[in-house]
Amino acid sequence: MKGYTLLKREFDENLRAILQMDYGLILISHSVDKTFKDEAGNEFNQIVPTLSSVPRTIVSRMCDIIGYSRIVQDANGDSSTKLFLRGTPRYVAGSRFKYTPDFIDFNYNSLVKAISDAIDKQAEEEGSRFFTDTASNLFTESEELDYDSLMADFADTLTSLAERVGEEKMTTELDPKITHIIESHLGKGKKISQCSIDQVEAIDLIVNELKILAKKYM
Repeated sequence: MKGYTLLKREFDENLRAILQMDYGLILISHSVDKTFKDEAGNEFNQIVPTLSSVPRTIVSRMCDIIGYSRIVQDANGDSSTKLFLRGTPRYVAGSRFKYTPDFIDFNYNSLVKAISDAIDKQAEEEGSRFFTDTASNLFTESEELDYDSLMADFADTLTSLAERVGEEKMTTELDPKITHIIESHLGKGKKISQCSIDQVEAIDLIVNELKILAKKYM
């Protein structure tokens, strides 16, 4: 049971780590038609993600939109793929945006327009002071990683963290977490001081995760 709890925590924390880096997160799952029972004991079928209940609960808390896609045919027999944004007793879907439509054409532009229109309608209803149209784009040209700078950044982050939390907490609480971060990228028993210049990408990931950890103690 303890191992299952640790696995759940690891799954949760790593997904949240991506969100804390200000990236958008898109999660894709297959679907399955499952049989359930309502409160009266009556059976019904619903199409749900293939994720089991615990990881699905973790993921659902993070999602602004849960979409269900399938091919539909119009009256002329022509087929197209739709993305359903509102759930029904037949399938699971949903949106945190109040005014998203029931379904859209399944493509990027249609999704952007649906979200944009929903935000505009809600802003008009609730007042624009609760909303912003400032956009951020993290998909910039990647910079060449510098070994010496990354190693210095690693040392500076550790020093700052130690000064912030104190020696005792650093030893008892944070050192095991830091060791776990390093070993998850380098291997069991490995130290960052053993890294060569060819491992700059691993060092960069370690430094980023360490900074995420440090934010929790600011």
